Amino acid sequence: ARERLEALGLTVLELEPRTQADVRRMLGHVARALHLPDPQGAADRLWREIDAGVQAAAQSLPPQARGARVYFEVSRGPYAAGAASFIGETLARLGVQNVVGAELGPFPRLNPEYVVRANPGVIMVGNRSMQPMVMYPGWQGMAAVREQRVCVFDPVESDVVVRPGPRLPEAARIMARCLAETAR
Repeated sequence: ARERLEALGLTVLELEPRTQADVRRMLGHVARALHLPDPQGAADRLWREIDAGVQAAAQSLPPQARGARVYFEVSRGPYAAGAASFIGETLARLGVQNVVGAELGPFPRLNPEYVVRANPGVIMVGNRSMQPMVMYPGWQGMAAVREQRVCVFDPVESDVVVRPGPRLPEAARIMARCLAETAR
């Protein structure tokens, strides 16, 4: 697709941020590509707004939601959002623990048994293709499933949560709402 767009004389900027630091750098690249005056200043201002929005979402969480063990499925596979991903970093800022450690990478493909053994207290699903969610073998035995602490985001929410960028504060609010609703 890139080659076809460039053949049409269009400038193409490919970005694939995986972490919040990548998102911050991406903002600078986009500001420069748009030839904004003071591109780094514009990017820094936007990052401060994003950062403040994520912090506000974290502060909105009730105390009983903090410390929850969370599994976030990005897409069927299962592909998870690891602690090293922008989603995992957002979960950490919300004060919860990701059951998929950073050592597995940002978006690892897991054996469904891994999740069963990790036994998260909350499951978040950010994939539109899983509406309604189809459980993997063994998942019915997990407390999060039995006690209905599973948030399957609708297509609009999913689009916000799984795409890194200026909507990170909105993504954090969506995840915080899930955590507040499932807190026990």
